Amino acid sequence: MSSDLRDLIRTDLDRIPLPPDTEWIQPRDHRRGRALRAAALALVVILVVVASLGAGQALRAVRDWVESQRVATGIVAGNDYIYLADGDPSSQYVQVVAMPGGQSSGRFVGQTYVGSVQEGGLVSVSGDVAYLPVASSGGLPPDTYNTYLERIDLRRGVPTGRLGLGFATAPRLEPSELPGTAVFAAATATSSDGTTLWLVRDTGEHGLIASVDRFDAQVASTTPVAHAAITSAGPGAIRSRIVPLGPDRVAVIREHYPVTYQGARLGVDWYILDDQLQTIATYPFEAHRMPAGGFCSADVRPDPTAADGWILLCSDPFLFQDGAVVFLSRDGLIVAQTPLSRELGFALGMTVTPDRTVNVLTSRPVVARVDARTHGRIDARPVTELRSLLDRLLPPAAAAKGPGGRSVVFSLDGRYAYLIADPLVKIDLSTAKVVARASGIAAVGGLALSEDGERLYALVIDGQTRTIALLDPRSLRLAAQTAPLANDPYGIVVVRTPLPLGP
Repeated sequence: MSSDLRDLIRTDLDRIPLPPDTEWIQPRDHRRGRALRAAALALVVILVVVASLGAGQALRAVRDWVESQRVATGIVAGNDYIYLADGDPSSQYVQVVAMPGGQSSGRFVGQTYVGSVQEGGLVSVSGDVAYLPVASSGGLPPDTYNTYLERIDLRRGVPTGRLGLGFATAPRLEPSELPGTAVFAAATATSSDGTTLWLVRDTGEHGLIASVDRFDAQVASTTPVAHAAITSAGPGAIRSRIVPLGPDRVAVIREHYPVTYQGARLGVDWYILDDQLQTIATYPFEAHRMPAGGFCSADVRPDPTAADGWILLCSDPFLFQDGAVVFLSRDGLIVAQTPLSRELGFALGMTVTPDRTVNVLTSRPVVARVDARTHGRIDARPVTELRSLLDRLLPPAAAAKGPGGRSVVFSLDGRYAYLIADPLVKIDLSTAKVVARASGIAAVGGLALSEDGERLYALVIDGQTRTIALLDPRSLRLAAQTAPLANDPYGIVVVRTPLPLGP
């Protein structure tokens, strides 16, 4: 250091004012120092406590998340038959896959009963027997078909006979009218006790006439117990489905399409029929008596608050109109309607809990709750992640499929929803929170629970490969996955527990 710089620093130091000499020898006031030290210590303690609580919550969230991702344990072992839909819309099939082995044990022609993009979502099968409509043209004159119902024992995975329906001439359609669909539009339904079988066939120009038959499913007879014809007005083509409302009531759902198919339905008519197939209630979509243009789910639920009453979930897939939860009486009359704003999104499905709460899950996703006793809406809550600290690490729940397929299934107690969402999430409907998320699988194209609710099956679509994944319903952890499946299935129709081998 130079002498000039040293002299400058010494001069500046001499100019700093110092206290008098007497203050240097006076006793120090320790109380102020202690107070400052105590305040500093308290501040440190507060910071440590707050940090500890935050860290504890973060660690707990991480620990819970890691726990949900552990290898699944405790899955109840069991055998299941999984019925898959495959084929193109004009030639549809059902194949049977036996789990847990994952081998295909059979394949049946189904023609129009499965459903397609044009003809709506997959059919719902109830009971232990399914009847598949078939139209065969082998060895017959042009446009002539031998029609019958193939009876499938769902507990054994084998056909057990045919119910002949006679010969029919295929209706001629315009080249642009519902392209790729089967020549005969037919659908069946059975009552939950398996005693009654219903069949609906669309006939006449553009399918404007619906022929409805009721059979005694316990008697192998081709003669219907009751018959009816429903004539609808145009314009457009019509395809029908049928939904049982108990052993002596049935709903015929007639979907209207433009004659020049553009991928959109115009609206849906509902007809409620009694045991003799007499129409006791009618809800055409043009009259706006049924909300959302009649776009109501075929998954009709019994009303727990009314004897023989029913609950419908109506929602416009195009979100042009508001939807509603509709309460029907035994005679098909509308008792009440609880509106569902279209801002909530398209309603994917509903379940009814033991406390008589109707939970509706929408595509936003949102959980809307309705009190079945008062028909009033309780609330509508957006679905969120349970562990907010991980929100930025995990993609949010969002419905990945539209109304053309089953994108959500519910636990048997109605508390949880399993939603196809990047690729699959489990939602606690009581809190509207995501409580588990699947990992290690590709996109999911179909879902189904085993009959006891202990096994969750997902149809996994990975490029051109189709497999079935077995997931733990509690944690959504992958437990097993089959080898690639043949025939490119696109949906799960139903799951049944097989009967033991024997006579």
